[in-house]
Amino acid sequence: MTEEKETLQFYIRHHEDFIQDKMILVFKSDEAREFFQSRLKGSVFEKVTSDMALHAARIGINGKIIPYGYTTRLTKEEREKLSIANWEETSRILAEGNERLYREAVEKLKNKES
Repeated sequence: MTEEKETLQFYIRHHEDFIQDKMILVFKSDEAREFFQSRLKGSVFEKVTSDMALHAARIGINGKIIPYGYTTRLTKEEREKLSIANWEETSRILAEGNERLYREAVEKLKNKES
């Protein structure tokens, strides 16, 4: 297990009122995770291991496919690399995308307050 993989945080976000009631989220900072938790009202964040997240991505939960979470801030090249066949790289890329989304949201909030 690499040091980077150990520092990533894996969660399954549960929310019955969302189109995707479950979603795999990977974070590399507490700040990003806490921001998502505060913004996704009514969601439950279940901490899981990397292997549990991979299992959910491969097999799903209760017959439902579990998506990787937010990929909107990934480059085309990064999105093309997403694969459960290379989960370590995929989880690193997902965590980086969530970090970008978090930083952009914080910057927008700062600009609104100014």
